[in-house]
Amino acid sequence: MSYMSEAEVNARAASEGPAEPTPSVFIMGAGVVGTALAARLVRAGIPVTGLHGRQVELTDAARAISGVVGSTGDVPQILSESDVIIISVRDDRVPEVAERLAREGRLRREQILLHTSGANPARLILAAALPHVRAVGTLHPLVSFADARVAVEGLQQVAFGIEGDEPARAIGKRIVRALGARAVFLEAENLALYHAGAVMASNYVVALADTAQSLLIKAGVPADQALPILIPLLTSVVQNLAQLGLPGALTGPVARGDVESVERHIGTLEARAPELVALYRLVGRDVLRLAREKADLEPARAARLEALFSGAAEPGTAAGGPAGSPAGPNGGRRPGA
Repeated sequence: MSYMSEAEVNARAASEGPAEPTPSVFIMGAGVVGTALAARLVRAGIPVTGLHGRQVELTDAARAISGVVGSTGDVPQILSESDVIIISVRDDRVPEVAERLAREGRLRREQILLHTSGANPARLILAAALPHVRAVGTLHPLVSFADARVAVEGLQQVAFGIEGDEPARAIGKRIVRALGARAVFLEAENLALYHAGAVMASNYVVALADTAQSLLIKAGVPADQALPILIPLLTSVVQNLAQLGLPGALTGPVARGDVESVERHIGTLEARAPELVALYRLVGRDVLRLAREKADLEPARAARLEALFSGAAEPGTAAGGPAGSPAGPNGGRRPGA
């Protein structure tokens, strides 16, 4: 996956003719997303007129990182004078913020109101503001934010999910183009599905890493070393996905048709981590599907793997001999995870 450099973005913009005036942006929310977005917009030459938060310390930190004027308490007048307002707060607080801006008369009909939630259509979550602005939309950065300073550097290398009224989609596209990022246009009815996919690719990977770490610790790896030694493995998987795509990035025993290893996995999990057997089988069924797409597995081995993952067969005798018995060097297994 490739992204445009700043020079390429500028060259494309020039080829498209005179640009519209650069919109001014005000950000409601001084958390990680709002801070990173403010900092990147400033670097991209988009004027950010202010950043407003609830907590003084958090807002001060956001101001220091982004270089944008921060405020707490009363919403400053400059918000009403800005072309675009981006609400970047926790999902359940977005309607509250939109309602406050409408109630206090802070909005005007020429403005575009955006929010950064990936799961909620703009016309639903910003309903209170609809009569007061020109258009509403979604501008969702498809990236995992854990720390504002790290996020600032990585925000250029991401995609943004864009949804909403046409003027909001257009302004979202201009903002994303200025950032040198990628715009992905979505329809309101598909946002929840899109967001579920994003959650599984980020949050669920963290949970799986925690599960893998716990198994390494059970296997005798010191607790302070378990995650660090998994990081290069996780990094290599991401690199394989970037370079080879799906299903090409798949490796491991299922991709090789190594029934014996899978039997040993299930057997030892049943004995020492029974709470993880169902998860291993559930994910294993999807791994088997990818393995079949990647290569022609020997039918008998594919059927045995399918039975193991479905629970129709228990670890025991596999093709090539009893589980745990050697069928050649390394017990019939090839090197690699």
